[in-house]
Amino acid sequence: MIVKAGEVICISSGIFEGYARAGPFVATQDFDLDSFVAETMKPFTEKWEVSSMFRDIPRMLFEIGFITELPCRKIYLGAMGEVDIREEKEDF
Repeated sequence: MIVKAGEVICISSGIFEGYARAGPFVATQDFDLDSFVAETMKPFTEKWEVSSMFRDIPRMLFEIGFITELPCRKIYLGAMGEVDIREEKEDF
């Protein structure tokens, strides 16, 4: 998947309690996300290691300058039938 400079993206992975979402971000340059993930996965041999690594992808892309944060308010509504409205602070 080619991400184009200027595109606004969110990145998610996992399911249920392992679900992770980061963003929104703005791509600072064109990059091939498939190639980046494939290269990052090379040292891992176990599926659980790969799943754990997925959470780090947004931070890695940010650190090498492929993406930058797009400021916005992130609002959490609640879960499991309980209302718990608050602003989220995300540290990816």
